[in-house]
Parts: sequence; structure tokens; C-alpha cells
Amino acid sequence: MLVFIIGLTSIAYANPIDNPRADEIYQLFDSGGFISDKENRKLLDEYKSILSTDDIVRQKLYIRLNCWSLPTNTTEKIKAAVNYADEYLQIYSQPTPSLIGIDLQYCKAWYLHAQGKNDSLFADLDAAITSAYLLEDPRLIADGRSIRGSILSYLGNFSAALEDLITAQNLYESLNLTYWANVNLGDLANSYRRFGDAQTALKYQIKLEKNYLQNKQRYEANLTNNQIALSLEKLERYEEAIARYQKTHDFWLTENHPIAAADASISIAGNFINLNRLNEADDILQRAQKLITPDNDNSYSYMNLFMAEVHYLQNDYDQAIIKINNAEKAFNFSNNIRGLNQALQLKSKIYQASQQWQQAYEALALFVESHLSLDKQVFSERNAEMQARFNTNKIQTENEWLIQRDKDKEAQLNIMQRNEQMQIVIIILVAIILLIVSIFAYKQVIRKQLFRRLALTDELTKLANRRDTYAQGNHFLSSSKQSGRPFSIISFDADHFKTVNDKFGHNMGDKVLVKLASISASMMRETDIVGRVGGEEFLILLPNIDKAKAIEIANRLVLTIEKYDWSQISAGLHQTVSAGVASYSNEEDLSPLLLKADKALYCAKAAGRNCVKAA
Repeated sequence: MLVFIIGLTSIAYANPIDNPRADEIYQLFDSGGFISDKENRKLLDEYKSILSTDDIVRQKLYIRLNCWSLPTNTTEKIKAAVNYADEYLQIYSQPTPSLIGIDLQYCKAWYLHAQGKNDSLFADLDAAITSAYLLEDPRLIADGRSIRGSILSYLGNFSAALEDLITAQNLYESLNLTYWANVNLGDLANSYRRFGDAQTALKYQIKLEKNYLQNKQRYEANLTNNQIALSLEKLERYEEAIARYQKTHDFWLTENHPIAAADASISIAGNFINLNRLNEADDILQRAQKLITPDNDNSYSYMNLFMAEVHYLQNDYDQAIIKINNAEKAFNFSNNIRGLNQALQLKSKIYQASQQWQQAYEALALFVESHLSLDKQVFSERNAEMQARFNTNKIQTENEWLIQRDKDKEAQLNIMQRNEQMQIVIIILVAIILLIVSIFAYKQVIRKQLFRRLALTDELTKLANRRDTYAQGNHFLSSSKQSGRPFSIISFDADHFKTVNDKFGHNMGDKVLVKLASISASMMRETDIVGRVGGEEFLILLPNIDKAKAIEIANRLVLTIEKYDWSQISAGLHQTVSAGVASYSNEEDLSPLLLKADKALYCAKAAGRNCVKAA
């Protein structure tokens, strides 16, 4: 295992017990540099051995250092690291919030992320970051938001990731923590790459690599080199990407880390596939298979994905199915949506090539559903990215306020230590601080309410967005199950919408979507919900409406849209829609009902569009 400390808070309060050597060791860790396994354990053992039992401050720092330094090269060791954090979180559960409690929660969240348990970590991580704000500790806030931003970026939630990482970047720079600012900048660059802006990511990464090489930080330079390779691959500069991955592979071999080297070789194989050099890719993957196990979930998933692709391109469909099923399972385990989409799309192609049409359709349906969800999220993320870019000054102002508050607190503590008679002054200052924090908390509540409203509304059409529509659909379905009343849905989308965008432009396409939203919303009851759930796809929720009535409503909607004078928007424009209708019939949740409506919509498309079909 290579130890790379994610983040620790500096000693915030004066320690009455003098121990220069312990402080020197602590700063080695807190500076963030690379420390080998052997040297890491040696320093930690020395640190622990020179602490007195009554040195409570440094004893807690040791617990935090040790948490971040635990080995993570196997599944069992990661599990043990989570248990270590849990054990000390129980011991130091009071008082709350506390520096050690917050940092241990960060540490636990990072290990849960390494386990792939991303769904269960955010509640505690969010609470820890909130506690850091209550303590007004800028370093803890920066560490928490950097960690959360990195995890959110990996999961594909780029708007939240960018907000966290930009906030952390400004805090690290304000605190003059150059090393951690560079680490965070690397995560920020990765977010831009995953978001689709690989050119911006590459600009940041090359700058980072140059800084690391100048400072002889070989480990960090190697990690950045690997990220540069990913960006080059995204830009389809495959030969350059292979050279970068090979450099990473050679580095890990010299460091005697064969698993990491094998992971780099898998990336090389992926680029060989892109260049149609299948024999070379197959040879590399066969060698990697001897080292990579399911415990290495990220490497294992992509290794199987690439092996499936090689078998598919070589017409060996039976082996391709085995490998793609392994990849799909691994991507699901780690909640890697982007990888899962790749696997589902390839799986559909394999089944099509082997003429297993039902399986091909099912895989394609899962891919389309997941991809539409991801497309919707990317659209939202682009808006959020622009907000984040134009809100940088505001974030910087808030961060400077936090830094200033931290300095004020240190000044207050120094006054208390020098003169106990100044207590009344401190009480007044604390009251002022509490007032400011209360105002800040109130503003945060207002902002959260605003963000919640924005999160549930489609920005273009002002209809309910996919998340809100599905949530209300589940609510209606649950009510229907309990009351026995009917519940129906209409799924409709614009016919030949790509042609509209190509012929009239995306701006005109947006106007068509807005008009479709307006027409459909105006025809529904106040109790009905009209939502936009995809690019040109809409969903209408009709509580207390049976199938026959729903079909009548859908036909009226299709006819109204067909008869509308679309030339008011643009000369020569004529728009129609196709609709699918489904009604509740003992479904346990909304997904099967949506699938019925989608199949009906598909039938309407197949029937020539501009019509209604019912499931």
C-alpha cells in the first residue's frame, strides 16, 4: 500500500505540553507528501511512543493520523479501516461537534467510498461538513468539501461536485495550503473531464504535472500523468494516451506495485481497442487477468468490459456475454453509472449480433433509461457549472469571511489565556459571533429552500423535472394501491425532433419544447402533473383516471398539438407527438408502469407516429 494522506486539520489550539519532535512528525503527515509504507509505520510508531498519557491533544491527533494511514489494498483491510473509524467515533461521540469526530467521519466516508458503498456515506459526511461550519474551521470545511466533491464527481453528480471543489480550492488557497490546493485542483480537473470538458481538464493537469516535477514529487506527478492520459483518451488522442498510460505502468513496476501496473495496462488495452489493434489489446488483458480480482472492483469492471468488446469484435459472442455480465455486475456494485451505460450498450450489441433479440431489447431498454437519466443530469450540470463559474467571487468572499472568523477565534483564545479578567469582553464577542452565525444559518436555510425548488423544476419548460415527476408518480401509485382508485399515465414525446433541431436550430427546438409543455399543461386538471423527463419526452400523471378516460385525454392532446398553428413559431414548422397510455394494475412501484407506457409509446412510433397506443 502507498500512503497518501487525504487531509488533516492543523493543530488549531495551543498545546500546553511541549513536544517538538511530535509536532515535527505531525507536520510531515499534514504537509501531504508521499510517505512509503515502511517509513509511514515507523513515523507513526515513533509519534505514539513519545506522547505522554496526559497529552490529550496529540493523542487525538495520533488517532486521526492512524485512521488516514491504514492499509487499503484488500477488501478486508478497507473493512477493518471502516471499523477503526467507527470504534473511535463511538469513543469520542461527545462532545459534539468536535475536531476528532469530524475528521474521523471524513476518514470513514473515504473508506466507504473505496468499498463502493456510496449510497450510505453521504448522510454522515454532510452532517460532518455542517459541524465543521458550526466550528467555523476553514481547514476542516475545505477538507470535507474536497472529499465530498471528489466522491460526487466520481458518481457523476458534477454540479454538486463543482460547487464543493471550487469552494475547497478557494479555502486552500486562502489558507496558503499549496499542496492540498494542488490535490484539489487535480480533482477539479477530473470533474471537468468527466463532465465532458476534457480540454479544460488537460490544461489544469499539465500545469499540475509541471509543478509536481519541479518539486520532485514523483508520486503526485505519476497520478497526474495518469489523469492526463484519461483526458487525452477523451479527446481521442489515443497514441498520446497510450504513451502516458505506459509511463504510469512503468512507474508502478519500479515501485513494486503490480496491481497498479496492471490497472494502467488495462487502460492501454482500451486505447488499443479504439485503434482496432485487437490482438495487442487481448494479449494485455489476458496478462492483467492473472492479477486483477473482483476485489479490485474498478479495474475488474473495465478489464471485463474491454475483454467483452474484444470478443465481440472477434465474433466470439459466448465469451463476450460472460465478460460483459461480469462488468455489469462490478459497475453496479461500485455504482459507476458511466461504466454501467457502456456495459449495457455493448451488451445489447452482443445480443443483437448473436440474434438474441429479446435479451438485446432488454439490455437496450436499460441503457436508454439510464442514459436518458444521465443526459438530463448533464444538462442540469451544465447550468450549474455556469452558475458556479459566475459565482466564484461570492464563494471567495464567503471563504475570506471564514478565514477571518478563524483568525478572530484564535485572537479571542489568546486573550483568554493572557488575561482572565477579559472574560466579559469575550462573552460579548461570542454573542456577536452567535448572532452572525445565526444570520448565516438563516441565509443557508433560505438558500437550501431555493435550491430545492430549482432541483424539482425543469429549467427550460418550468414543468416538474424527472426526479419530481417520478416522486409524485410513486405517491399517486401508493395512494391508488391503498384506495383502490384508478391511476393512469401518458408518456409522449415530439416526433422527428432531431429534424427540428437540425433544420431550424436548437433555439427553435427549445421553443417547440416550451410550447408543447404549455399546451399539455393547459389541458390538464390542477391535480394532474405534467413533467419533462427527457430531452423531448414528457410524462403526464392522471390520478383517479382510468385507462379509457386516459386514452381519450391522450387523443385530445395529440389532436390539439397537431392542429396548433406552428407557423407562429417558425415558417414551415409543423410538429406532432406520439403518446403511450398505461394504467395501474397491481404494480408494486412506478418502474413497471413506466415500462408499459414506454412500450405503448414505442408502438405508437412504430404505427407511424402522431397517434396514441395503450398498453
